[in-house]
Amino acid sequence: MRELGSADEAGLRLTELVSRTGLETSTAHRLLACLVEEGFLQKLDSKRYMLGPQMFELGLVSAVRMDRHAAAEEPLRALVARTGTIAALNQRSAWETIYLKRVSCPDPGITIRGAVGTRLPIGIGAGGIALLASMEAGKAEELLQANDRRYRRFHRHAPDLLRRRLDRARQDGFAVTESFRHPGVHALGLVIPAAAGREELSLGLVGPGIDAGRPDRLIAEMQRTAREVAAACGS
Repeated sequence: MRELGSADEAGLRLTELVSRTGLETSTAHRLLACLVEEGFLQKLDSKRYMLGPQMFELGLVSAVRMDRHAAAEEPLRALVARTGTIAALNQRSAWETIYLKRVSCPDPGITIRGAVGTRLPIGIGAGGIALLASMEAGKAEELLQANDRRYRRFHRHAPDLLRRRLDRARQDGFAVTESFRHPGVHALGLVIPAAAGREELSLGLVGPGIDAGRPDRLIAEMQRTAREVAAACGS
């Protein structure tokens, strides 16, 4: 279910799910059939699988009860208006990050994939690197190793690249990354102060105008927004 949740709109084939999860083909097929029957997944005519209507319906109930970060939208919109970029509020979920909020300026100059609810292995994206940099080194390395196979789907040398980015983030106090899908497009990430609650949250900023070598002005804007989000969403 997590793998399908992180896939794009086309869904995944049985063979792709077997490769991603390491399950036996017969086991994966049986689980998929059961989830389709219950409405949690749907099978397309192309023999691809994607999340089904039951997930959407349950998500509506959950969203009403659990959207504790609705107040973050106003600070994110203000940040986007000041910087002309795309901003995202991320939350760590085990070995992944989830987009909780995503705000784009009217003309960001680039199309970046990923909507609210998108799940990525932690470290893919500046917000994920920032979260890893805030952890104890041993815990961060444990998560890097757990995601090794998934990282290599983005780039065969991704694990080494992510470790270098992590080292830099620890030194700088914020993350700088370059998109695997959009070479030359950079992103910045930093952790939201703990006052925002028990969740591990981070702020990401991406856009074609980000200068990875001189991000001081944008980092100052992000720090301001991070404080605003912490104050607005704090328990």
